[in-house]
Amino acid sequence: MGKTVKEVAEILNVPKSTLRYYDKVNLVNPSRESNGYRMYQEVDLRIVKYILVMKYGEFNLEEIQTILKVMDTNTTAGCRERTELLIEKKKKFFQDKINYYEQMLALFEQVPEIKDFTREEESEIDSYIEKIYDLIVKNGEISR
Repeated sequence: MGKTVKEVAEILNVPKSTLRYYDKVNLVNPSRESNGYRMYQEVDLRIVKYILVMKYGEFNLEEIQTILKVMDTNTTAGCRERTELLIEKKKKFFQDKINYYEQMLALFEQVPEIKDFTREEESEIDSYIEKIYDLIVKNGEISR
């Protein structure tokens, strides 16, 4: 027996409107009862979990759709190739984020107590800020 939108929303802690939207844009396709109500099977819950994890991983819905298509066994070589490129792009995105956060942590470790702040430390912090700024610009998050 399947689960209703309300039950799935409670189980996965997402708004019912989100589940309806995912159905509307064909990310997940629950079966329908004769009264038109959506009924989610275990496979549908798994797909919604995949979607939620990918959303948390900063994938947009179009990217998620591409990945979900590849999970279907009847995909074309071109679709698999596009997915591999997308995953490589996302890996680079996450590596850039890791580098950014590592530099931010290094910056925070360099910040002394404000009352003991010296010119030399200020110069060192300025250098870190420049490096971080250049990284952000390089990643296209700020345009010069």
